Formats: sequence, C-alpha cells, structure tokens
Amino acid sequence: MPSSITPPRRRVLPPGPLLLGPAALVAALAVVEHLAGLGGLTAAGGAVAALCAGLVLRQQGPLRSLEERGLWRWCGRSVTAVAAGLSVEAVVDLAVRGPAAAGLRGLALTAGGVVAVMCAHQGMLSWNRFRTSAVHPVDWVNFVGSTLGTLALLVWAVAVGVLPPDGPGWAAEGHLLRAAILGVLAVMTLVVTVLGGLRDDPRAWLLLTGVGAMSVVELVLLPWLPADGAPALPVVLSWTALTLVTARAGAIKPPPLRGHFASTLVVTTCAMIAVLASTVVLVLDSLRPAGTPFVALLAAAGVVGGCAQLLRTASELAALAATRKEARTDPLTGVANRRAMLEVADRFAAARTGAALLVIDLDRFKDVNDRYGHPAGDAVIRTVSRRLQARLDGGALLARFGGDEFGVVLDHDDVERATVVAHALREAVREPVDVTGRVVRLDASIGVASTAFGDHHDGELVRWADTAMYAAKRAGGGVRVYDEAADARDRDEIALADELRALLSAPEGDDRHGTLELHYQPQLDCADGRVVGMEALVRWAHPERGLLPPVAFVDLAEQSGSMFALTERVLAQATRTAARWQAEGRDLPVAVNLSTSCLGHPGLLPSLDGALAAAGLRPEALVVEITETTLMHDPPHAVAVTRAIADRGIAVAIDDYGSGYSSLTYLNELPAGELKLDRSFTMRLTSDDRTRAIVSGTLELAHHLGLRLIAEGVEDAETAEALRGMGCDRTQGYLHARPMPLADADAWLRARDDAGRAAPVGA
Repeated sequence: MPSSITPPRRRVLPPGPLLLGPAALVAALAVVEHLAGLGGLTAAGGAVAALCAGLVLRQQGPLRSLEERGLWRWCGRSVTAVAAGLSVEAVVDLAVRGPAAAGLRGLALTAGGVVAVMCAHQGMLSWNRFRTSAVHPVDWVNFVGSTLGTLALLVWAVAVGVLPPDGPGWAAEGHLLRAAILGVLAVMTLVVTVLGGLRDDPRAWLLLTGVGAMSVVELVLLPWLPADGAPALPVVLSWTALTLVTARAGAIKPPPLRGHFASTLVVTTCAMIAVLASTVVLVLDSLRPAGTPFVALLAAAGVVGGCAQLLRTASELAALAATRKEARTDPLTGVANRRAMLEVADRFAAARTGAALLVIDLDRFKDVNDRYGHPAGDAVIRTVSRRLQARLDGGALLARFGGDEFGVVLDHDDVERATVVAHALREAVREPVDVTGRVVRLDASIGVASTAFGDHHDGELVRWADTAMYAAKRAGGGVRVYDEAADARDRDEIALADELRALLSAPEGDDRHGTLELHYQPQLDCADGRVVGMEALVRWAHPERGLLPPVAFVDLAEQSGSMFALTERVLAQATRTAARWQAEGRDLPVAVNLSTSCLGHPGLLPSLDGALAAAGLRPEALVVEITETTLMHDPPHAVAVTRAIADRGIAVAIDDYGSGYSSLTYLNELPAGELKLDRSFTMRLTSDDRTRAIVSGTLELAHHLGLRLIAEGVEDAETAEALRGMGCDRTQGYLHARPMPLADADAWLRARDDAGRAAPVGA
C-alpha cells in the first residue's frame, strides 16, 4: 500500500466557454447600446470579459513552467487593468452626464490601457529573457523612452496639421498616448517574434496580431473624434477583443524550448532609433514659430530614455571588453593565453602570408619548483616571458599555454625564418636566471610548424607544433621542425597501441583485433644434440597488417601500460603448451621473457601461480628470462622478486648477458640457473679473437657460479662446433630452427623423434 496519498488534480475550467461566452455577451450588448443609445453597457460587458480572461490566465499559470509563469502573470495583471478601466468607464457612462463625462471616460480607459500595456510589456520582457536571452531586466527604460518619443511625434503631427486637430480634453490625448504605447509594443513584439527566436511560437504571433490591430484601431479613430468625446463603442470593443486574444494565447500549449539566442544589438538599435526620432521631433518643433512645450517635453524625455539605454549598453560593453581581455590574458605573465593565441593563429593563417607556430616547453623546470618552491617557479616564468617578448617583433604574438609551456604565432609561413626565431628564443631561455640568490639554468624544447605544410584546419597547426616539440624533447632539447613522415609513424604507433589494448581487454576468442600466437624456438644440448627446452616468442596475427613480430608491438605495450596483460596471455599459452608436451612424455621446459614493468608489478607472483595451476604444470617446466637491463633497473627489488620466483621452483635465466652493464655483485646474489649469452658475441666468435676470449671467460665465470650457459644466435655449424669445444652447455639459433608456430613445432619435434628412431644403433 502506498505510503503517501496523491493529491487531487487541480480542476481547470476549459478556456473555450470562458472566452466565447463573454465575447458573445459583449457583442450583444454592443448591438443593444447602438440601437437603444444606452451608454455603458458595452463597457460593463467588456469588464466582465476582461475578468474572465484574467481567470483563464490565472488558471494557466500553475500549468506552465517556472520561467513562463512570469509572462502570464503580467498578462493577467494587464487584462485586470483593462477590466478596471472598462468598469470605471461603464460607471461614468451610467452615472455621469454632461461635458465632463467624455473627459472622465477617456481618462479611465487611457489609464487602464496605459497600465495594461506596461504590464504586457514587462511580461514580454520576461518571456524574451528566458526564451532568447536577448534582453536585460531593465529594458523597460527603452520602452518608456520609445513610447515618449512616439507620442511626441504624434502630438507634433497634430500640432502642425499632419493629423486632424485633437478633440476635447482627455479624449484625443488618451487616443494619442494609447496609440503610441500600443505601436511601440507592437514593434517590440514583432522584433521579439521575428528576430528574437519566438517565430516558432504561435502565441507570439497571436499576441502580435492583437496588439497590432489595437494600435491600428486607435490611430484610425483619431480623425473621427466627435465634439462630445471619443467614440466609446469601437474603443471598448477593440480593447475587449485584445484581452480575449491575450487570454486565448495564454491557453495555447507552448512549443518545446529550442534554445534560440538573439543579439542585444536589436535592443541597442531600438534605443538609437528612439533617440534619433525624438531628436528629429525636437528640431522640427524648434523650427516652428510657436513651439509646443508639451511636444518638446515629451521628445526630451524620449531622448533621455534612449540615452539611458545606450549608456547602460555602453557600460555593459566596457565590462564585457574587460572580461574578454581577462579571458584572453595569462594572469601570471600578462601575455596572451592559449585561447587568444588560437584566435590570432586562425587570423594569420587565413591571411595571404600564412602563419607559423612555435611551441616552447621549458626543460628541467620541474626541478625549480621542487627545489625552490612554486613562488620561485612563478618568478622564473615571468622572467622567461619578458625575455621571450623582448626577442619578438611586432609581427609575432607570445602566449602562455599554462605551466611551463609557451606559444609564439608569427605572421608568415617561412619555415627558415621561423626556425631562426626559435633558436633566438631558445638562447633567451638558456640565459641564467637568479632565483632567491641562486643561479638557475634552463633549456627549451621548441617545435616549429607552418601553414605551408598543408591543410591546417581543426587545430592541425597546433598539433604539428606539439608533435615537433615532443620530438625535440625526446632528443634532449633544441629546435625541431615538424616532420610529416615521423608524425605519420607516431600516429600509426598510437593506433596500433590502441588496438593492442583493445585486444588484451577483450575475452579470449574475440578475434576482431587479431590473435596472439606463440612461436617456439628449440634449445639443444651441445654434447648430444638433444632438444632440452623451448623459448616462447609472441607474435600478433593482425587482421590487416598480417603477422607482426615482437619488435613491432612489445615496446608499444610497455609504453602504453599493456605489458603485464600481454605477459599474462603469453604465460597462459606457454604453460598450456608445456603441460601438453609433458603429458606426451616430452620434458621440455618453456622459457618466457619478463620485462622491467612486469618484474615490478605486484600481480606477477599471483599470475605465475595462477598460470601453473590452470595448466596443471609443475613449476620446474617453466623458465622466466630477465634481461640485464631489467635487473639493473632496481637491483634490490630484482633480487627479492627473483628469489620469490625461484622459491616456487620456477627456473630463472639471465637473458642477453653481455649486452648491458650488469654488476657481478648482483649476479652472485641472483638465484639464476642459466646465463644466455647475447647473440652479438656468438656471431663474431669465429672471426674475432677478442670476442672468443670474452666468450671463454664468460663460460668459465658461469660454470664457477654453477650456471648453465646458453649461446643465442647460433647460425652455422662452425660456430656450434667452436662453442662445443669451449664447453658451452646449450645453443639456440637458426642453425637448429627458426621460431615456429605450435603446429610446426610439434611437427619438427616428431620429425626429430622419427630421425632418432631411424638412426642405427651406436651411430
């Protein structure tokens, strides 16, 4: 049972009967008033109609969004003002007789109309503000100034005879005021509807039609004012129709908000037009022999209102300019920031002369922050910025990207000139900097790019310069010009690394990115030629690039953080293969290489245990090979991990021995069982006496330490015979077999078995 009770729905009366009924009543009363000559009936009916329209609008308020409620709340106040004006007019028509009736009647309707239009205008402002973000909350100043200027123009037109002379008292003046404010409201509604983003909203068009028609009625009635006052019946009917139209617009379901954003240029333009029109009226009125003070007062008020709007706009533009400058300036150095630099780069690039871009990264700047603190680092950045700026001429823009990175945009695409500038800037960076009494020396890596290299849209120029800068940094500093071929290789490597990550993250059996295969190379005993082991070497069967050797992707795996996942896949396959060979009666330990990152990974030992357990392989049938470079990366940790591996019964071999800078101390401490002599020694063994001496000494050292020596890269029988004569334990190389897929390795092993069985006894 629900824990809460749903509140009853609010009962909403349908807008149709609420609007059609009063409309019919007003029409009937208008006929009766015209035929019987009874004043006040239509005004009373109009007041009832306006009250019904207000009820419709009040009902719509809770049904609308929070933003729209402001519009219809103001529209409700507007029709209420009309109802009040019509009520007063009805009372005047019924209770007052004589010449004063026309003035009072005009005053009542004018006051109600002016208040109604002002409220409607405020509603339009709130509507436009949330629907188009094109107006300011105080834009009513613009409306007041425009209204006064328009009214001044109408009064002047009557005064000079362009329009018929005004009628008695408030009748004509009320017509003029109402016509003026309705006209301005109609224009403002048109602007909001057409330019402000409300053209898809039928309610805006309905309001525009109603306000426009009402202003036309007021202007058309102006020449027909009788001597006893304004023609009440047409005015009452038109104002009543306007209230009903407003209520009907409020009852229409709003369309979805489309996110239109109009420019405040429209508002500013309206203010300028109001100022200009009011000024013209002032000038024209001053040219008359007998000026009209009322016209001058209205026109001056219109000028003041328009100028107030323009001053506010100018103030906002000044604040916007200051904000824009702050948004495009680096606060630490005062030079341009990345956004400003990109804008200038686009402008220069679009020019006929093109553009060149330098990206400057300070080398060893992190040491300054670490050693002296960030305040000292900020001081260095400011000093370097001043020096860079001093080396540039007026055709260049210096920007700070953030941190210790700067950019320079040049107004030409000459690569040689840009390179000269880059070298000059590097020399500026290399000048000593005094930091808290200590001299700091920095260097810079600078990348150079130019629009002359080709299509440079969508930020390509910045990417080219960044690529060249990183190439300079990898080379140890200096200036590098963008190399398209090298960039293509780098992007190809990045794409390949992404594919490798996808392959390693996918479950086994998902071959969308290819498969990992192990190729096996045998190791033979030098004394009797028996196969005593296999080394597992990974290959990537890529769906598009074909079979990729380790050199094509292993380093990428190391750089991208995928090496451990790759090693886990290799361990799983290698242990399964070794277990199958073991089940077939072949005692062939399988060797797997471990990289530096794998040796330091906390999951290495659990992964080794898991692979052995999953394959059902005894630990002695697995050999892990570790290079000298890996061992010397962190010798104490390497000793600890290799001892933990050896304690499990897994054999440890030192791979590529002699190619690095190993320490005999750690060699003595490592629990290794094998040394694998690097192929660079094996290949020169028979042709170089010094190499032969090194190999002989290495053999003697290994045997004294109780280690087996495996010679890699054996490719000919002469080398194999020399190694056998020197006492080498095992050999591996193309002389015996190249690395083979598992099926070929099985066939190779069966062929050797068959050859051994076919050999005569004692052979």
